[in-house]
Amino acid sequence: MTDDPYRMYLVTRRGAVEALEEACALAGAAAVSCLRRFGKDEVWSEAVEAWRERPGKVALRARGGQWDAVLREEDFAYAGELDGAAVLALPPRRRSARSETLTKLQAMASELEPLPEVEELPEAESDGGLVFVVNPSVEMSSGKTMAQVAHAATGAAATGQVEAWVERGCPATVVRPKTRALFEQACKSDRLISKVEDAGLTEVPPGTITVLAIA
Repeated sequence: MTDDPYRMYLVTRRGAVEALEEACALAGAAAVSCLRRFGKDEVWSEAVEAWRERPGKVALRARGGQWDAVLREEDFAYAGELDGAAVLALPPRRRSARSETLTKLQAMASELEPLPEVEELPEAESDGGLVFVVNPSVEMSSGKTMAQVAHAATGAAATGQVEAWVERGCPATVVRPKTRALFEQACKSDRLISKVEDAGLTEVPPGTITVLAIA
């Protein structure tokens, strides 16, 4: 059913997160937690497996009352603080199976504090956190960027090479290189764990490399 795909919905509360880096890091951690929690759940495991064939993610924004309704009505994993800055990751379901509450949420498009720009790749984090490197040559909305970082995070977790990172709650830094050359250097780094090539369904051409996960 290509016209009714499975989607993982990432939900943040409007105004609760001010910086895109924090939003992306939380989205990545929440998505990894979601797959670990619901991948073997008797209710959700079949949907999770079907979703893996085409693992789309959609970032949504909830107003205060909507946020409370999602917390009451939906199964979810999350990263952050539920009464503050947090991102919820809902187990995958077909778009047609969204609850009435989800259908009323708007796409995440809030203007957030931009990602920090770097002139060189960051060194390895002392806490074992990953570095997500966002392609500086493509323009993406805040929600699209969050979804792409979440793709990179779940891709990294799926390799089995970063279990200690997962156990620590997926700490991460998210940066944007100042130059295309630096991004291309990152693409060839021996620290590269996962790479996201976009399917081209929204915002960017198919095959575009959007985000890298660097150990």
